[in-house]
Amino acid sequence: EGGCYLISGGAGGLARLFVQEMARRVQAATIILCGRSVLSEQQRAQLELAPSSGIHLDYQQADVSDGPAGHALIGRVQERYGRLDGIIHAAGVLRDSLLLNKRPEEVRAVLAPKVLGVEVLDEASREIPLDFFILCSSISAVMGNVGQADYAAANAYLDAFAHTRQAQVLEGSRQGTTVSINWPLWEEGGMQIGDEAIQMMRERLGAEVMGTETGMKTLYQALDWRQAQVIVLHGQVERIKQRWLHRSPKLPRGAIPVKSTTHLGHEGQQEQVGGDMPLEVVPRDALCKTLTQRVSRLLKVQVEEIDAATDLSEYGFDSITFTELANSLNQTYHLDLTPPLLFEHSSIERLALYLQTTYSAVLAPHFAEAPHPVAQVTQAMALVASEELAPVIPLLRQRSRLARSIVHKQEVPVAASPIAIIGMSGCFPQAWDGESLWSNLLEGKDCISEIPASRWDWQTYFGDPTTEENKTNIKWAGIVEGIETFDPLFFGISPHEAEQMDPQQRLLMMYVWKAIEDAGYDASSLSGTNTALFVGTASSGYSEMLSRAGRVIEGSSSTSQVPSVGPSRMSYFLNLHGPSEPIETACSSSLVAIHRGVNAIESGESALAIVGGVNILVSPEQHISFSKAGMLCEDGRCKAFGASANGYVRGEGVGMLVLKRLDLAEQDGDHIYGVILGSAENHGGRASSLTAPNPRAQADLLIAAYRKAGIDPRTVSYIEAHGTGTPLGDPIEINGLKTAWSELAQTVGMGPIQEAVCGIGSIKSNIGHLELAAGVAGVIKVLLQMQHKMLVKSLHCEPINPYIQLEGSPFYIVQESQEWETLRDHTGKALPRRAGVSSFGFGGVNAHVVLEEYVPKTQAERSGSEALPGVLGPTQRLLVLSARNEEQLQEQVRQLLAWVRTQMQAQGPLGSAGSEIVSDQRLQDLTYTLQVGREAMEERLAMLVSGFSELEEKLSRFLQEPQEGGDWYRGQVSRHKETLSLFRADEELQEAIDKWLKRGKYEKLLQGWVKGLTIDWKQLYRE
Repeated sequence: EGGCYLISGGAGGLARLFVQEMARRVQAATIILCGRSVLSEQQRAQLELAPSSGIHLDYQQADVSDGPAGHALIGRVQERYGRLDGIIHAAGVLRDSLLLNKRPEEVRAVLAPKVLGVEVLDEASREIPLDFFILCSSISAVMGNVGQADYAAANAYLDAFAHTRQAQVLEGSRQGTTVSINWPLWEEGGMQIGDEAIQMMRERLGAEVMGTETGMKTLYQALDWRQAQVIVLHGQVERIKQRWLHRSPKLPRGAIPVKSTTHLGHEGQQEQVGGDMPLEVVPRDALCKTLTQRVSRLLKVQVEEIDAATDLSEYGFDSITFTELANSLNQTYHLDLTPPLLFEHSSIERLALYLQTTYSAVLAPHFAEAPHPVAQVTQAMALVASEELAPVIPLLRQRSRLARSIVHKQEVPVAASPIAIIGMSGCFPQAWDGESLWSNLLEGKDCISEIPASRWDWQTYFGDPTTEENKTNIKWAGIVEGIETFDPLFFGISPHEAEQMDPQQRLLMMYVWKAIEDAGYDASSLSGTNTALFVGTASSGYSEMLSRAGRVIEGSSSTSQVPSVGPSRMSYFLNLHGPSEPIETACSSSLVAIHRGVNAIESGESALAIVGGVNILVSPEQHISFSKAGMLCEDGRCKAFGASANGYVRGEGVGMLVLKRLDLAEQDGDHIYGVILGSAENHGGRASSLTAPNPRAQADLLIAAYRKAGIDPRTVSYIEAHGTGTPLGDPIEINGLKTAWSELAQTVGMGPIQEAVCGIGSIKSNIGHLELAAGVAGVIKVLLQMQHKMLVKSLHCEPINPYIQLEGSPFYIVQESQEWETLRDHTGKALPRRAGVSSFGFGGVNAHVVLEEYVPKTQAERSGSEALPGVLGPTQRLLVLSARNEEQLQEQVRQLLAWVRTQMQAQGPLGSAGSEIVSDQRLQDLTYTLQVGREAMEERLAMLVSGFSELEEKLSRFLQEPQEGGDWYRGQVSRHKETLSLFRADEELQEAIDKWLKRGKYEKLLQGWVKGLTIDWKQLYRE
């Protein structure tokens, strides 16, 4: 009564609550509120007390983190009021963001009011006989919180400061009980979060926002205890014990119940429970009986009709009823079950076993056969950090899922033969090649747009799919522009037949050819080989489109529109004798195609495999069907891993890869994008429905893939997830990952992997779900990330889906683009970057591929296996280009010129010896590939160059004056056919060519080549 008190953070919500509490408790007092900013009219109104109140409020604008300002403030208070009886330090600033994204000034802004503020206030009041010095800290200081590293550190500083100052009080160098209170979220406090976050906090942690009355009672008790630090947890105490207390095992704890306005249980003595409690305390038959009754009420079927061993999907359970069951159990027993867990433990027997194993401590009071003392359940519990108080709850023992009888422990496997990826091509929404795709990923670009009229008129089909026939409310897709462009004569197809061809067949042929060229191979060199071709493809609906357009059915219509003909066309065109198969397993098609290609090479069936997938949207029928099934999102944003996930966006694209055994690729000097260490394929079997995912099958798939790869799961630092953006599908996939990693860790004799070192992302957030080509798109994204040593962010995933629980796991969602750091082994040696890619077909076929960054061997390790320059001079390079016609040759020159300029910009200014060597090596690689890795065609261009600058200048001039001149050689084969036919069999001519090669008569070689002369370019190089 009559005291004078200072509250920092005076413009905040917590200060307002303290003022109101003081006004209720005393008739007269002086309260000085201080803050950095001027009070707004709204803030003044909130602080205004009744006219009859004896409380005098004085707001002082002052920054307590500023030393001189803080000292001046305390001086003014003493001069004006003659006393100061207590200080409540409630100042604070919050700037939510990952630490790696914060600027230094943002971190300083968060630290200053807490860290500097408490130092200044303490120093300025050191001689004043205070009654108390209260520090308003946060629970984040103890538990941590994503996006609040600086805020947690600032509050932890308050906690440490309180212990130091309280010791000084006992020594006599300071006055006033000092206590730092780690507050939870106040219902009426200043710092607030959204309703969704509150709901997630309640469901996952058992924590609740704290009412003002409970908070004030806790404040008084904290002062009475005279402990330097008090941690306040508020909510469902049994769940808090299980979910929160064991997270800080080194913290000494004592639980002291605080009387609350609401009691959830009976009065009684608090008992100690924990992992040592036998499972029999919670009888499984009682659990089964309770679960059966709940299922009976949910489905409105007789208890007698329910078999505990039968999968709940047999009784009609779906995502909605699984959610209802989870919520019902959570509310009754204060658990934190999520619907994805019920998909995994989908029979009453399996669910009862899981509950008995995982929640015995929490369920014991409800199912114990003999009377047990029941703990008092209150809405607030304060934990006093003290050496004298023992922990309330020992850690719960984690029971391995390896105990399941169907899982057998296996020896650590021997790795399969690695497969190199030596060629890559593709086009995607708003990206015609890999480089433009990477630019979009790095930019964080969302490439979804409205469906154009070239596909179908979405407005004609727009409507309510739940009430209207053949209508959809989805107008979004990831669209590839220009799918109608195709050069049929290049592939020996008539224009009339090409019009009948499904666009997927056309794109398949184009991008298989591009992948072969990207691998540095002359397509004709594959003729007659056992090269395999596996492509994810299916009917695009093009035949329905032709039918609607009134096109006449032709004799070629069947071959032009049957999906299996796509790969066969290319095998026919290239004369490939290996397996040639379409793969159609829905969304997993292209990743299954990669798996089949790996198997073909490993078995010796094929030396080379071309694999991938193609997906084009030309008909609205599938769109309408998927929309009615609730699979597509209405807002056109694929929110993989996000709390607002509501389905996926369909997308178009094509991706092709060329595969070869790693040792042979190295021996042949192939460019290697990355290495496939292992792959696996399985089916989900009987899940809760035909299209529902099976988390156990997904986990088994991953285990098989990584055992085949023969690597430690701790060395994998990225997973390109299936991640379609469905509210239950994403958490189920994450649960499968966690299960697989846990079991793999135990197989190799490790404990749980708790450090978050493995990022998770999904390219679907950028380009949509490419369905048949989704898997290969994910692989190409990972290869680009390896090439650039960057992890790009997944879009639209904030906040994270509350059912995704990554706490205590090795995984985190990549929410910001970042450097892809290398992991290190126990000796400190850097490991190659490793990643996994998952695809799950909605019919149940699952696939996973394990990738590793390719680290080139040193020169000593190559042992002369790589082709080296031979008779060519140190800087002389012979560049040759050809195309089917003059227009295409011009386009080839434009593309090469653009690439050369990109290389010159990347290398920067030349001049140093090192940069000259790198530039010359790149030029040699280029000219060698164009000589031996491209089919020589009708229109030809050749030139002799000594560097990129000269090449850039000559290509530019050729585009302006594309005629034969002194700096290059130009010709057409058809003009010289008759002359060449006379000499091709002439042994003397061949001898002359050999001499030109040996003596460096390069002008003669180039003049002959542009006219159609066949040159064995490999003679320019020696092994």
